[in-house]
Amino acid sequence: MMTQSKLALGTWQFGPDHGFWTDQALEDSKATLRFALKDTIRHIDTASSYGMGRSEQIIGSIWSSYHKREDLQIDTKFMPKAPHLVEKDVLTSLSRLKTSYVDTLYLHWPSSRISLLPILEQAAAQKESDRIKKLGLCNVSISLLEQLKPLLFSTLQVPCSLLWTRNLKPLVQYAQENQIQLAGYSPLGLGLLSGAYRTKPSDERANLYVYSEQAYPHFCRLLDALKTVSQEKKYSMAQVALLWARSQGFDTILVGARRAEQLAQSLATDHMALDSRHIKELDELSETLCSHAPKEWDNLFGHRW
Repeated sequence: MMTQSKLALGTWQFGPDHGFWTDQALEDSKATLRFALKDTIRHIDTASSYGMGRSEQIIGSIWSSYHKREDLQIDTKFMPKAPHLVEKDVLTSLSRLKTSYVDTLYLHWPSSRISLLPILEQAAAQKESDRIKKLGLCNVSISLLEQLKPLLFSTLQVPCSLLWTRNLKPLVQYAQENQIQLAGYSPLGLGLLSGAYRTKPSDERANLYVYSEQAYPHFCRLLDALKTVSQEKKYSMAQVALLWARSQGFDTILVGARRAEQLAQSLATDHMALDSRHIKELDELSETLCSHAPKEWDNLFGHRW
Protein backbone atom coordinates (compact mmCIF):
# COMPACT_ATOMS: atom_id res chain seq x y z
CA MET A 1 0.00 0.00 0.00
CA MET A 2 1.39 3.39 -1.02
CA THR A 3 1.95 6.02 1.68
CA GLN A 4 0.10 9.28 1.08
CA SER A 5 2.40 12.07 -0.11
CA LYS A 6 2.76 15.17 2.05
CA LEU A 7 2.64 17.22 -1.15
CA ALA A 8 -0.61 18.73 -2.38
CA LEU A 9 -1.46 19.32 -6.03
CA GLY A 10 -1.88 22.99 -6.91
CA THR A 11 -4.13 23.46 -9.94
CA TRP A 12 -3.78 27.06 -11.11
CA GLN A 13 -2.29 25.75 -14.34
CA PHE A 14 -5.50 23.78 -15.02
CA GLY A 15 -7.40 27.02 -15.61
CA PRO A 16 -5.43 29.48 -17.75
CA ASP A 17 -6.02 33.11 -16.80
CA HIS A 18 -4.39 36.54 -16.51
CA GLY A 19 -1.89 35.61 -19.23
CA PHE A 20 -0.52 32.54 -17.40
CA TRP A 21 -0.68 28.95 -18.72
CA THR A 22 -2.42 30.13 -21.90
CA ASP A 23 -1.34 27.04 -23.87
CA GLN A 24 -2.35 24.44 -21.27
CA ALA A 25 -4.26 21.57 -22.89
CA LEU A 26 -7.41 20.32 -21.18
CA GLU A 27 -6.46 16.66 -21.68
CA ASP A 28 -3.04 17.26 -20.08
CA SER A 29 -4.76 18.74 -17.02
CA LYS A 30 -7.13 15.79 -16.74
CA ALA A 31 -4.31 13.27 -17.19
CA THR A 32 -2.25 15.01 -14.50
CA LEU A 33 -5.13 14.93 -12.02
CA ARG A 34 -5.87 11.28 -12.76
CA PHE A 35 -2.22 10.43 -12.22
CA ALA A 36 -2.18 12.35 -8.92
CA LEU A 37 -5.23 10.54 -7.58
CA LYS A 38 -4.02 7.11 -8.71
CA ASP A 39 -0.63 7.76 -7.11
CA THR A 40 -0.16 9.24 -3.61
CA ILE A 41 -1.77 12.71 -3.82
CA ARG A 42 -4.87 13.09 -1.64
CA HIS A 43 -4.86 16.88 -1.25
CA ILE A 44 -6.05 19.11 -4.12
CA ASP A 45 -5.89 22.92 -4.01
CA THR A 46 -7.81 25.14 -6.42
CA ALA A 47 -9.59 28.51 -6.65
CA SER A 48 -12.72 29.90 -8.24
CA SER A 49 -10.59 32.35 -10.22
CA TYR A 50 -8.43 29.70 -11.89
CA GLY A 51 -9.69 29.89 -15.45
CA MET A 52 -12.95 31.44 -14.20
CA GLY A 53 -13.96 28.13 -12.65
CA ARG A 54 -12.38 25.79 -15.18
CA SER A 55 -9.96 24.27 -12.67
CA GLU A 56 -12.78 23.54 -10.21
CA GLN A 57 -14.83 21.95 -13.00
CA ILE A 58 -11.97 19.63 -14.02
CA ILE A 59 -11.52 18.49 -10.43
CA GLY A 60 -15.27 17.99 -10.02
CA SER A 61 -15.43 15.82 -13.13
CA ILE A 62 -12.73 13.40 -11.98
CA TRP A 63 -12.18 13.02 -8.23
CA SER A 64 -15.13 10.74 -7.46
CA SER A 65 -13.88 8.11 -9.93
CA TYR A 66 -10.90 7.44 -7.66
CA HIS A 67 -11.71 8.07 -4.00
CA LYS A 68 -14.42 8.58 -1.42
CA ARG A 69 -14.85 12.23 -0.52
CA GLU A 70 -13.74 11.70 3.09
CA ASP A 71 -10.42 10.32 1.85
CA LEU A 72 -9.55 13.57 0.03
CA GLN A 73 -8.76 17.11 1.07
CA ILE A 74 -10.18 19.55 -1.47
CA ASP A 75 -9.54 23.26 -0.84
CA THR A 76 -10.68 26.27 -2.82
CA LYS A 77 -10.53 30.07 -2.62
CA PHE A 78 -12.79 33.06 -3.15
CA MET A 79 -12.09 36.68 -3.97
CA PRO A 80 -13.20 39.49 -1.60
CA LYS A 81 -16.41 41.14 -2.82
CA ALA A 82 -19.49 42.24 -0.87
CA PRO A 83 -20.33 40.13 2.21
CA HIS A 84 -23.72 39.06 0.80
CA LEU A 85 -21.99 37.46 -2.21
CA VAL A 86 -19.84 35.06 -0.18
CA GLU A 87 -22.48 32.35 0.15
CA LYS A 88 -23.28 32.51 -3.57
CA ASP A 89 -19.58 32.14 -4.45
CA VAL A 90 -19.21 29.17 -2.11
CA LEU A 91 -22.26 27.44 -3.58
CA THR A 92 -20.93 28.01 -7.10
CA SER A 93 -17.59 26.43 -6.18
CA LEU A 94 -19.29 23.45 -4.53
CA SER A 95 -21.40 22.91 -7.65
CA ARG A 96 -18.34 22.96 -9.90
CA LEU A 97 -16.38 20.65 -7.57
CA LYS A 98 -19.36 18.28 -7.23
CA THR A 99 -19.03 18.12 -3.46
CA SER A 100 -21.17 19.22 -0.53
CA TYR A 101 -18.24 20.79 1.31
CA VAL A 102 -14.65 21.96 0.96
CA ASP A 103 -12.05 21.21 3.61
CA THR A 104 -10.53 24.70 3.60
CA LEU A 105 -12.03 27.86 2.12
CA TYR A 106 -9.38 30.53 1.61
CA LEU A 107 -9.65 34.25 1.06
CA HIS A 108 -7.54 34.35 -2.10
CA TRP A 109 -6.16 37.89 -1.97
CA PRO A 110 -6.55 40.62 0.66
CA SER A 111 -7.60 44.12 -0.29
CA SER A 112 -7.00 47.47 1.37
CA ARG A 113 -9.92 49.04 -0.55
CA ILE A 114 -12.70 47.17 1.23
CA SER A 115 -13.37 46.00 4.78
CA LEU A 116 -12.32 42.36 5.01
CA LEU A 117 -13.76 41.50 8.40
CA PRO A 118 -17.47 41.40 7.34
CA ILE A 119 -16.54 39.32 4.29
CA LEU A 120 -14.55 36.85 6.35
CA GLU A 121 -17.28 36.63 8.95
CA GLN A 122 -19.68 35.53 6.21
CA ALA A 123 -17.12 33.00 5.01
CA ALA A 124 -16.68 31.63 8.54
CA ALA A 125 -20.47 31.34 8.82
CA GLN A 126 -20.39 28.72 6.06
CA LYS A 127 -19.15 26.28 8.73
CA GLU A 128 -22.61 26.36 10.31
CA SER A 129 -24.16 24.85 7.20
CA ASP A 130 -21.29 22.34 6.86
CA ARG A 131 -20.19 23.81 3.55
CA ILE A 132 -16.65 24.36 4.80
CA LYS A 133 -14.58 22.71 7.50
CA LYS A 134 -11.91 25.39 7.97
CA LEU A 135 -11.26 29.00 7.02
CA GLY A 136 -7.91 30.05 5.60
CA LEU A 137 -6.13 33.18 4.37
CA CYS A 138 -3.76 33.63 1.43
CA ASN A 139 -1.06 36.21 0.76
CA VAL A 140 -1.56 38.02 4.06
CA SER A 141 1.07 40.01 5.95
CA ILE A 142 1.74 39.67 9.67
CA SER A 143 0.24 43.10 10.31
CA LEU A 144 -3.01 42.06 8.63
CA LEU A 145 -2.97 38.72 10.43
CA GLU A 146 -2.89 40.65 13.70
CA GLN A 147 -5.92 42.71 12.64
CA LEU A 148 -7.87 39.59 11.71
CA LYS A 149 -6.93 37.61 14.82
CA PRO A 150 -10.51 37.53 16.21
CA LEU A 151 -11.48 35.27 13.30
CA LEU A 152 -11.07 31.54 13.73
CA PHE A 153 -8.87 30.91 10.70
CA SER A 154 -6.58 27.92 10.84
CA THR A 155 -4.43 27.96 7.72
CA LEU A 156 -2.23 30.51 5.96
CA GLN A 157 -1.17 30.04 2.33
CA VAL A 158 1.82 32.05 1.08
CA PRO A 159 4.63 31.58 -1.46
CA CYS A 160 7.37 29.13 -0.52
CA SER A 161 9.72 29.69 -3.41
CA LEU A 162 13.33 30.61 -4.02
CA LEU A 163 11.93 33.43 -6.16
CA TRP A 164 10.22 35.06 -3.18
CA THR A 165 11.58 34.77 0.37
CA ARG A 166 10.82 38.33 1.52
CA ASN A 167 9.46 38.13 5.10
CA LEU A 168 9.33 34.33 4.86
CA LYS A 169 11.12 33.53 8.12
CA PRO A 170 9.01 35.93 10.25
CA LEU A 171 5.83 34.46 8.74
CA VAL A 172 6.94 30.91 9.52
CA GLN A 173 7.77 31.92 13.09
CA TYR A 174 4.44 33.75 13.51
CA ALA A 175 2.48 30.75 12.24
CA GLN A 176 4.29 28.38 14.59
CA GLU A 177 3.76 30.65 17.60
CA ASN A 178 0.04 31.02 16.84
CA GLN A 179 -0.69 27.39 15.89
CA ILE A 180 -1.53 28.31 12.28
CA GLN A 181 -1.02 25.67 9.59
CA LEU A 182 1.22 26.84 6.74
CA ALA A 183 0.70 25.90 3.10
CA GLY A 184 3.34 27.03 0.60
CA TYR A 185 2.75 27.60 -3.10
CA SER A 186 4.94 28.08 -6.20
CA PRO A 187 7.90 25.99 -4.95
CA LEU A 188 9.03 25.64 -8.57
CA GLY A 189 8.73 29.37 -9.22
CA LEU A 190 5.99 28.90 -11.85
CA GLY A 191 8.39 26.58 -13.66
CA LEU A 192 11.21 29.13 -13.83
CA LEU A 193 13.37 27.16 -11.38
CA SER A 194 13.44 24.14 -13.68
CA GLY A 195 16.18 25.82 -15.73
CA ALA A 196 14.06 25.87 -18.87
CA TYR A 197 13.51 29.65 -18.78
CA ARG A 198 16.87 31.34 -18.42
CA THR A 199 15.50 33.74 -21.00
CA LYS A 200 11.99 35.18 -20.85
CA PRO A 201 9.09 32.80 -21.55
CA SER A 202 6.46 33.92 -24.05
CA ASP A 203 3.71 34.49 -21.48
CA GLU A 204 2.95 36.65 -18.45
CA ARG A 205 5.85 35.13 -16.51
CA ALA A 206 8.12 37.33 -18.60
CA ASN A 207 6.93 40.28 -16.48
CA LEU A 208 8.13 38.83 -13.18
CA TYR A 209 10.82 40.90 -11.48
CA VAL A 210 13.52 38.23 -11.96
CA TYR A 211 13.90 39.32 -15.60
CA SER A 212 14.44 42.98 -14.68
CA GLU A 213 17.85 44.48 -15.39
CA GLN A 214 18.70 44.63 -11.68
CA ALA A 215 17.53 41.16 -10.69
CA TYR A 216 18.39 39.09 -13.76
CA PRO A 217 22.11 38.49 -13.00
CA HIS A 218 21.15 37.21 -9.55
CA PHE A 219 18.43 35.01 -11.03
CA CYS A 220 21.07 33.46 -13.30
CA ARG A 221 23.37 32.85 -10.31
CA LEU A 222 20.53 31.07 -8.54
CA LEU A 223 19.90 28.90 -11.61
CA ASP A 224 23.62 28.11 -11.80
CA ALA A 225 23.59 26.99 -8.17
CA LEU A 226 20.51 24.82 -8.73
CA LYS A 227 22.24 23.21 -11.69
CA THR A 228 25.40 22.52 -9.67
CA VAL A 229 23.43 20.91 -6.84
CA SER A 230 21.35 18.91 -9.31
CA GLN A 231 24.50 17.51 -10.91
CA GLU A 232 26.02 16.66 -7.54
CA LYS A 233 22.90 15.00 -6.16
CA LYS A 234 21.71 13.59 -9.49
CA TYR A 235 18.35 15.29 -9.04
CA SER A 236 16.65 17.60 -11.54
CA MET A 237 16.81 21.35 -10.91
CA ALA A 238 13.08 21.37 -10.25
CA GLN A 239 13.52 18.65 -7.63
CA VAL A 240 16.27 20.66 -5.91
CA ALA A 241 14.02 23.75 -5.81
CA LEU A 242 11.15 21.67 -4.39
CA LEU A 243 13.39 20.05 -1.77
CA TRP A 244 14.50 23.50 -0.64
CA ALA A 245 10.83 24.47 -0.20
CA ARG A 246 10.15 21.26 1.72
CA SER A 247 12.92 22.22 4.17
CA GLN A 248 11.34 25.55 5.16
CA GLY A 249 9.07 24.38 7.99
CA PHE A 250 5.72 24.41 6.16
CA ASP A 251 2.99 21.88 6.92
CA THR A 252 2.06 21.45 3.26
CA ILE A 253 3.73 22.33 -0.02
CA LEU A 254 1.49 22.79 -3.06
CA VAL A 255 3.20 21.69 -6.24
CA GLY A 256 1.89 22.49 -9.69
CA ALA A 257 2.28 20.27 -12.73
CA ARG A 258 1.10 20.67 -16.28
CA ARG A 259 1.74 17.04 -17.23
CA ALA A 260 1.81 13.75 -15.34
CA GLU A 261 5.53 13.23 -15.86
CA GLN A 262 6.26 16.54 -14.14
CA LEU A 263 4.18 15.51 -11.14
CA ALA A 264 5.94 12.14 -10.99
CA GLN A 265 9.25 13.96 -10.71
CA SER A 266 7.91 16.06 -7.82
CA LEU A 267 6.50 13.03 -6.00
CA ALA A 268 9.93 11.40 -6.15
CA THR A 269 11.16 14.06 -3.69
CA ASP A 270 9.23 12.22 -0.97
CA HIS A 271 12.33 10.04 -0.81
CA MET A 272 15.04 12.68 -1.35
CA ALA A 273 16.82 15.30 0.75
CA LEU A 274 19.31 18.15 0.41
CA ASP A 275 22.42 18.67 2.52
CA SER A 276 22.33 21.60 4.95
CA ARG A 277 25.12 23.34 3.03
CA HIS A 278 23.00 23.26 -0.12
CA ILE A 279 20.02 24.76 1.71
CA LYS A 280 22.21 27.50 3.20
CA GLU A 281 23.69 28.41 -0.19
CA LEU A 282 20.27 28.57 -1.82
CA ASP A 283 18.95 30.64 1.11
CA GLU A 284 21.64 33.23 0.55
CA LEU A 285 21.23 33.40 -3.21
CA SER A 286 17.46 33.70 -2.90
CA GLU A 287 17.74 36.49 -0.33
CA THR A 288 20.05 38.43 -2.65
CA LEU A 289 17.71 37.90 -5.62
CA CYS A 290 14.63 39.01 -3.67
CA SER A 291 16.43 42.14 -2.46
CA HIS A 292 16.32 43.32 -6.09
CA ALA A 293 12.54 43.11 -6.32
CA PRO A 294 10.83 46.52 -6.11
CA LYS A 295 10.73 47.61 -2.45
CA GLU A 296 7.02 48.43 -2.63
CA TRP A 297 6.02 44.96 -3.84
CA ASP A 298 4.02 42.85 -1.39
CA ASN A 299 4.49 39.62 -3.32
CA LEU A 300 6.03 37.87 -6.30
CA PHE A 301 3.37 39.19 -8.68
CA GLY A 302 3.70 42.83 -7.74
CA HIS A 303 0.12 43.10 -6.45
CA ARG A 304 -0.67 45.96 -4.08
CA TRP A 305 -3.09 45.30 -1.23
